[in-house]
Amino acid sequence: MDEDHYSRLFTASPVAQALSDEHGHLVEMNPAYCVLVGMTPQDLIGQSARIHTHPEDWALHSSVGDLMAAGRSADRPVAIEARFVRPTGEIRWALLTLIPFVGPHDAEWTMAAAVDITSRKELEDGIFRASRTDQLTGALNRRGWADHAVDAIENNGALDTVVTVLDLDHFKGFNDRYGHAAGDRVLIEFVTAVRDCIGSGDVLARWGGEEFVITLHDCDRKRALDVLQRLAHRTPEGLTFSAGYTRQRAGEGLRHTLERADSLMFQAKRQGRNRMVTDAPG
Repeated sequence: MDEDHYSRLFTASPVAQALSDEHGHLVEMNPAYCVLVGMTPQDLIGQSARIHTHPEDWALHSSVGDLMAAGRSADRPVAIEARFVRPTGEIRWALLTLIPFVGPHDAEWTMAAAVDITSRKELEDGIFRASRTDQLTGALNRRGWADHAVDAIENNGALDTVVTVLDLDHFKGFNDRYGHAAGDRVLIEFVTAVRDCIGSGDVLARWGGEEFVITLHDCDRKRALDVLQRLAHRTPEGLTFSAGYTRQRAGEGLRHTLERADSLMFQAKRQGRNRMVTDAPG
């Protein structure tokens, strides 16, 4: 095949493709690539692919040279997943296959072939969220709490975290009297009330049945009690709850804080329900 034939194949290919020179500057791209990134050749030529790379993937983009060197040593192409940002702000996920390409004067250029995998990523994200979310209320489930709360709060080393475990009082009796559909509505309304009472950085999880865990960040006991008191006035259908709350201690994992809050919740139950119990500061 002659050079003109290869050029026509490059232009007509449904696979997004782009060539970068030894400096990492784009020198040529096909129409499919322009569609993927939402930019014209005039916007792209002479620019680094960083121009359309998501900021959170800039570190990955900066490591392409090292990845290409490793690929050449192993005699195989490099495949990475990265996010592209169109000028409209729309984010597209791409599977990039990077292949060494000999440019003018034997310069080391790079051919990138990009496949749009946004739909796959959205499906994976949906499955991920579903596995960590309570399907009835939309609150996190136990797995979601472990992934989100422990990672987001415990890893910060913050000691201004309060964990609350609460349980709706006599919920089984409510279900028996009014039916499970009414009980489900109560749980959904209760989660809405919790979200209205806590902050954007706080974490709510349905632990199972009518039991919930609230993790309050940047919080002391006074604010935790205030949240619970406001929530008590918002609990639907005249129901009450029993709650135990405690502050995370120095050197303590959040799971241990949760266990202590759970014990305090049972103490509230034993004391007659419809109350909030905490422990001595420690």
